[in-house]
Amino acid sequence: MMSLDIHRERTLAERSFRDTFAEFLKLDVANGDARADTVRTYWTHVNQWVNWCRQRDLNPAEVGQHDVKAYRQFLVEQDMKHSTIALKLTIIRRFYQAAVERGLIEANPVQDVKAPRERKAQEESMKHLSAGELELLLRAVPRDQRLKSLRDRVLIVVMSLEGLRDIEVVRANVEDIEEQAGGGLRILVHGKGKEGYIYPREDTVVVLKAYLQARGTVDADEQGIPLFTSTGNRAGGRRITRDGVRDVIDFYLMKADLKRPGLSCHGLRHTCGALLYQATRDVKAVQETLRHADISTAARYSHIVERNEARYTRAIPVKAI
Repeated sequence: MMSLDIHRERTLAERSFRDTFAEFLKLDVANGDARADTVRTYWTHVNQWVNWCRQRDLNPAEVGQHDVKAYRQFLVEQDMKHSTIALKLTIIRRFYQAAVERGLIEANPVQDVKAPRERKAQEESMKHLSAGELELLLRAVPRDQRLKSLRDRVLIVVMSLEGLRDIEVVRANVEDIEEQAGGGLRILVHGKGKEGYIYPREDTVVVLKAYLQARGTVDADEQGIPLFTSTGNRAGGRRITRDGVRDVIDFYLMKADLKRPGLSCHGLRHTCGALLYQATRDVKAVQETLRHADISTAARYSHIVERNEARYTRAIPVKAI
């Protein structure tokens, strides 16, 4: 059984680590201007790691690479997505790097531990809807004037036709909407580590304004006046959560009989990229619309669309039947 002195030492070590990480979040993440939801995400993943160590009688200040690999294996056995495991490892890697930089430990035990390799083909990891399927999805939303129906339609539209991520939907504020001198709107989007503008099409603006008019005023929170809010009795009027957005999209995917493995909330953003490339054959347009820093990311949509349409093996002069 652990002695009181050893327990006290470990508690102090963990406290020093947590204090160091708190300082790191304040000073280093997003150049000292991390958003509240980013800070919560970092703390959640670090606490999960620390609790995993505690359950195995490990001191987080003394773990080695083998322990981190055991944690990685634990996450794999929990059937977590490889992207989720990669995020967790990235955050605890930064956690330990902060400790190294502040002289608490000599080496970062997570430095050379990589996330599991993604075995899915690129096309499979970018599930999206066809134009016809997207129309079916929108038809699944009731065409009445209830607040929930109006909000749900806008959520689908801004993700599938304007390319917003679920986190960008959650972070969106009313004050981010700007009327343009020449007509139309532009909306400031709070993305993953950076901000940018989208210039929504006219029908997007129509459904967005209808929703906001029906909703009326809501209270501001620490991030601003939320653009999208919950509609239930308990959380009604408060900023919608990522889980809330995902629940809405999954509900209508199932209602329209479009739900399939690999197709979820983020699939609407992939739908925007794929349909935009189909319509324009312009990778630059896809890059600017989805706000990709690297054009090679946007080029993945051209690969998927063109491979599907070309079916190169048709050129082989042999019949299968």
